[in-house]
Amino acid sequence: MIPELLQATAFYGKLDVVCVVMARMMAFLIILPVMSGTSISVWGKIALALFTSMLVVSSGRVTEVFYLNAPLGFVILVIKEFLVGIIMGFMVYVSFAVVYFAGQLLDFQIGFSMVSVFDPLTQVQVPIIGNLLFFLMCVLLVQSGGLNIFLGALFFSYEVLPPGIAVITGNAALLGDMLQLMSRFMNLALCTAFPVMSAILVIDAAMGLLVKAVPQMNVFVVGMPIKVMVGIALLFFVTPVFADMYSVIFEQGYTAMLSVTRGMIGYD
Repeated sequence: MIPELLQATAFYGKLDVVCVVMARMMAFLIILPVMSGTSISVWGKIALALFTSMLVVSSGRVTEVFYLNAPLGFVILVIKEFLVGIIMGFMVYVSFAVVYFAGQLLDFQIGFSMVSVFDPLTQVQVPIIGNLLFFLMCVLLVQSGGLNIFLGALFFSYEVLPPGIAVITGNAALLGDMLQLMSRFMNLALCTAFPVMSAILVIDAAMGLLVKAVPQMNVFVVGMPIKVMVGIALLFFVTPVFADMYSVIFEQGYTAMLSVTRGMIGYD
């Protein structure tokens, strides 16, 4: 009985360590796909962040934290770790949000851009096709165990980037990682939407030639239903291709997360 009480006393003597670790955990869960939004309650995220933080401290990966011997120093350290978690989660979210941008391009070409839907998870207006593709990526993320891999990477990030040593401001390596991710974001989004967009552009060119041949025809009345039907048919056939793209998106998000973690150390 006495040894258990001593262990509990020693653990609760590290509440400052738990709070610092929990700041990074909580920030990461706020922005991570599937975990973000209102699908999981705030108390559920807090409970999960607290549980994982206790595991990190119990495993010995973080045994102590260093800050000025004042409340202000502790608050600054907590805010800094919260920003670290936000940056790591942002890299993952942007990698998966590429389907939103691709869906926006497809909606514009097919004619769905005027009917954006309200996403109950993120509480924002999103494109119809982009929302469908994002849900598909989230389902594959959970089904393939990718969510566990991201949480595991965050768990082991404390070995590479202990609390308090992250360099956020004036970090050229961190800025380079973000710019590189944005470049890959645009490239992957265009590659995702290009097959359907090219087919719709062919239809637009054919309708333009048809209008020249038959000026009396109302191109808007005839062209819009054709574009919608062809677009939906093409989406039906290329959806398996979108599912195969999950591995590319996951690898991009995982690589970006590891890269930005190393970049915040302050040297290449």
